[in-house]
Amino acid sequence: MERSGMTKPQTTALPYLDLLNTIASGERRAGVFLQAWADTTPDSELRACLSMVANRETSHYQIFQRRIAELGFTWTDNPDPDFEARLQVNRSLRPDAEKIRWAKARQAQRQGPTIRERYEAAMADETVDPLTRALLRWFAEVEADSGARLRALYDRIEDQAG
Repeated sequence: MERSGMTKPQTTALPYLDLLNTIASGERRAGVFLQAWADTTPDSELRACLSMVANRETSHYQIFQRRIAELGFTWTDNPDPDFEARLQVNRSLRPDAEKIRWAKARQAQRQGPTIRERYEAAMADETVDPLTRALLRWFAEVEADSGARLRALYDRIEDQAG
């Protein structure tokens, strides 16, 4: 069954459309670079966690892309100038501790509100439709869980590396 006619691209953008596009784009890329790392790590526990989180990230991309379509818009990729470098590092045979340190250093260099700060603000913004706010709350919980799992492993790996 043809489904392309279910939504009509709208000419008036939602104030939070850029946020949804940014989330979808970031989650798509995270699924790729986390799986690349999972494919190269010798640590079986880290490999399992990275693969699980990569699957979650890819699923989030699909869910947010679908939500954008449900709202009558088309997903637009928001480029990330760090993506290729991150993918190169994660695909490399560098030790896991070095990959962790590299990612933390890149994260520390980012400026402006974080994506988390932006979606937390949208969750509290009553001009955002209720279903999207609920989706953002769910997303925040899953991201927090993924982050906690990864941080625990990162801490162990960094402690072992010294």
